Amino acid sequence: MKILLVNSLIFSSVLAWPMASAWHPTATVSHWLPASFTESASSADYVTSPVKVDEVVKTIMATGSLIPSLNVEVGSVLSGQIRKLRADFNDKVVKGQVLAELDERTFDLAVTANRAAVESARADISGAEARLQRATIDAQQATLQRSVLAARVDRSKVAFEVADREFRRKLWLQEHSAAPAAEVQDSQSRRDAAAAALRESEAILSNQTEVIEAARADMKKARADIASTRSVAEKANAQLQSALIDLERTKIKSPIDGIIVGRNLTEGQTLATSLEAKTLFIIAGDLARMEINARVDESDISKIKVGQDATFTVDAFPGRTFEATVKQIRMAPQVIQNVVTYTVVLTTNNSDYALLPGMTVLAKIVTERLPAAATVPLAALRFRPKNELAKDTQEGAESGRHSASLWVIRANGSPKRIPVIRGDDNGTDVAVKSDDLRPDDRIVVGQN
Repeated sequence: MKILLVNSLIFSSVLAWPMASAWHPTATVSHWLPASFTESASSADYVTSPVKVDEVVKTIMATGSLIPSLNVEVGSVLSGQIRKLRADFNDKVVKGQVLAELDERTFDLAVTANRAAVESARADISGAEARLQRATIDAQQATLQRSVLAARVDRSKVAFEVADREFRRKLWLQEHSAAPAAEVQDSQSRRDAAAAALRESEAILSNQTEVIEAARADMKKARADIASTRSVAEKANAQLQSALIDLERTKIKSPIDGIIVGRNLTEGQTLATSLEAKTLFIIAGDLARMEINARVDESDISKIKVGQDATFTVDAFPGRTFEATVKQIRMAPQVIQNVVTYTVVLTTNNSDYALLPGMTVLAKIVTERLPAAATVPLAALRFRPKNELAKDTQEGAESGRHSASLWVIRANGSPKRIPVIRGDDNGTDVAVKSDDLRPDDRIVVGQN
């Protein structure tokens, strides 16, 4: 009969607990199993619980899953065939360690071709520089030659002036019958020859000016060719560097120190990254620090603050409680079947590596700790003796939020009602204040 009574009371109390409240970490059924269950018959008709002095801890229940604090997905930017696989599940890797290798033959040929293009561009630059040097020399020689030709023009002008004076003198003498006509004709021929020589030297000088301009144009062209070939060389060098980078990327390396928790490729497999960006490896960082992505209902999210303590359990270790701390409250809501939740990130120490990624977590986040006070089970505030059910003696006392009454068993074994002021509760126990409550009182929570 007593066992049935206890089971009935446990079941009814569980149904009466608020769904949004969390189970007190230290609460057990023994808190309100009767201390006098095996005592005298006068008090054995009642299920009692002692008065406890304890802090009231308010918690919020949340579920989530464990993830590494750092999780990196490793892929490949190149397409090709996996030539060698160098890492597997659960392998510990360090930053820069080769995890897999692609077939590099095509990329080797690309490097060779681009290196040849760089050498060809460098040769073109040398040729353009040689042409510039030759054009510069030609321009200098043409300039010097122009000075020589200018001197020849000056000499031809002097010769023409001498021949012209001689012709005019001979012509004057002929007019005064002092010189024969033959001498006049000879002097005229010499003057005409000197004039022709002057025109020739002037034409050569003018042509030399054009030669100089042509040489200068060749210099400009050579400079332009040098700039063009240097651009080609820079482009070829950039293509060579890109080919070298691609060749280096044929070795897929770990970006961090960690443990491989995922592998999505096999040796000989062909990657087509142009069609799909595939994750090849998943590397978890230091598993000594883990995170929990807990889902908290929108009605409770305002009570969560960064830095709050939390505890959690996992199915893999029944009876063991782990500690955690609130790290982040993400503002992005998640709506599933019109239920709005928010992700709260918790951090926990996993120095013994007992916790594994992906484990389901049942977490209790401590939102408030109240100072130590007298606490009794919540069921005690709802209890009334059978002979008092028809009376309305408690309605006035329990009408207010902070007003209530308890029934206690004292020395005579009969229950006595005492008024109390109700405080905060954690869903299991509630803080009460009363001048009539004694430390040795046994609080009645049920009746047989």
